[in-house]
Amino acid sequence: MAGYFLSRDADEDLQNIFNYTQGSWGEAQATTYMHELFARFDLIAGTPAIGRVRPELGEDIRSFPYGRHVVFFTVWQGEIAILRVLHGSRDVDAIFENFKPAQDF
Repeated sequence: MAGYFLSRDADEDLQNIFNYTQGSWGEAQATTYMHELFARFDLIAGTPAIGRVRPELGEDIRSFPYGRHVVFFTVWQGEIAILRVLHGSRDVDAIFENFKPAQDF
């Protein structure tokens, strides 16, 4: 696999995660958590069959947990598209109900 890229929604998710973590536990913890999330993205890019298949969310969508978050991804044009990075308590079905991946990149 060539690599990965973030959807606009995933980029916004990461900004929100950083801001919340920074506000709650400080910048060092927020930075560490982000580095660890990006390490998971690298792992996913190198092993695209990793994670749980999520047909209820859309064709070819998979998920992979990290900490209190879940990374949702798919293969798109030979790369891993990180679709969303959501807290495990979120209503994932509702979030993906009207999801149109091609419009989100």
